[in-house]
Amino acid sequence: MPSTAFLLDAAAKATVIFAAACLVTLAIRRSSAAVRYFTWNCALAAVLVVPALSWLVPKWDLPVKTPPSSIASTVLLADTSTPPAPEVPSPVAVRPKRTVNWPVAIWLAGVLIVLARLAAGHLRLTLSLRRAPEVRTPEWIAACAEAAARIGFVRAMRLRRSGETDVPLTCGLFSATVVLPDVSDEWDAERRRVVLLHELTHARRRDPALWFMAQVASAVYWFHPLAWLAVARFRQEQERSCDDAVVRAGTGQAAYAEHLVDLARSVAHAGPYAAALGMAATSDLEQRVRALLDTRRSRQDLRRGVCLACAVAVLAAILPLAALHAQASSQASLAGTVHDPSGAVVPGVLILLENNTSHQEAARANAAGEFKFSVPAGSYTMEVQAPGFAKFQKTVALPADNQMNIMLDVGPVTDAVEVVGKAPHPPETGTPQRIRVGGNVQATKLVSMVKPVYPPNAEAAGIEGTVLLRAVISTGGDLLGVSVANTSVDLELANAAMDAVKQWHYQPTLLNGAPVEVVTTIAVTFRLER
Repeated sequence: MPSTAFLLDAAAKATVIFAAACLVTLAIRRSSAAVRYFTWNCALAAVLVVPALSWLVPKWDLPVKTPPSSIASTVLLADTSTPPAPEVPSPVAVRPKRTVNWPVAIWLAGVLIVLARLAAGHLRLTLSLRRAPEVRTPEWIAACAEAAARIGFVRAMRLRRSGETDVPLTCGLFSATVVLPDVSDEWDAERRRVVLLHELTHARRRDPALWFMAQVASAVYWFHPLAWLAVARFRQEQERSCDDAVVRAGTGQAAYAEHLVDLARSVAHAGPYAAALGMAATSDLEQRVRALLDTRRSRQDLRRGVCLACAVAVLAAILPLAALHAQASSQASLAGTVHDPSGAVVPGVLILLENNTSHQEAARANAAGEFKFSVPAGSYTMEVQAPGFAKFQKTVALPADNQMNIMLDVGPVTDAVEVVGKAPHPPETGTPQRIRVGGNVQATKLVSMVKPVYPPNAEAAGIEGTVLLRAVISTGGDLLGVSVANTSVDLELANAAMDAVKQWHYQPTLLNGAPVEVVTTIAVTFRLER
């Protein structure tokens, strides 16, 4: 079942495709209906193909800048002492509750309703076709052969007559069937020729299958207004381009328009043939007649080679769209509690998250040992180091692993004893050589610290967070190149931490008595007392 993020991604891409089709058809509004019909065909096919291609083509992540989210933490940097751990009962594993993904459930319910209606229509159509007898009269057979030869239709087809339809229509996803009303026996030769030219044009272009594709697209995107607009325009251009094909076959425009109006007068109900392509639908009849009588309108058809080239161009255009993914479209939360082996909580512990791009986020456990992250979904390495405890490291995949209770093990104890004896005097072989002995490192020490000030706006908004800073302690004890390592922290908190830390001064690290530069990481935690 697709996720909410996948549905939003598909809906956004469908919006781009439908909007592009609207702009293209608006730009080519003076071209033939066949060109506009082909454009809507490509758009409806693309919105069905793009989600499938998204699973097949390599992903192209588009970084999207989102407002930083706060990271809950509750221990100030100035408070370096660890508060006493309160006595709490041992943690009990709680089975996570199953939640319903309501957006996906609502979308799926809408798809099933529309598809059920579509399936019911085709079932009624199939049952009605079984009851409809095949037409074998010589005049109709001869008229079919003449119309097929005029438009270049060479596939097999069936001609049936039914009392359950008022107008001629074409149906059949795989094999073409033309259904005539009972009154068709009273038609003259001209009307027979016009009707067969129209319906066989539908069959030659496989319009019933394309209409089925458009209905499936409307089912998948039932929630999208542009989808229903695209299907309506698709149906309009389908009939208008078919009308142009009849005119190109030698039918007079005024005479053909008169036949359409006469056939539309007999329409009473759709009946079981609502899923088929009716020739004289009344919903768009006036526009079709106006288009037929417009002598300036282009009625050119699209050649097969042009259609193939345009289809390849459309496929090349939608491949990057299918591969495009918004990286920051989904946020994930991770919460938990830090415990020691006795079951007591461990407050004040710094927890680090690092993804495969070496991007780090940090949070500090509060007085109850609880911590919380809000970061982009993905795979992270969690790391916890606390004095006296062994290093904790684990890989978490968000949003699947949204709850993580950390159990810190007591660190190992190592003792070393050195026994020194007197070595025998080596024989003198020459002038003694001076050996440079190293390995003497004197760690840096913070000499002067300016305490960060809580930003008033962040304090009023209830924003907390841990700012992870990276810098270089110079040989003179100043901080160089101070930068924020985590991007999910609030910007005001980050600026406040930066302003204060830049003024700090250290006693430099000494290596064998000489000062050297070292890289340092500073965690500044902003906490609100409750």
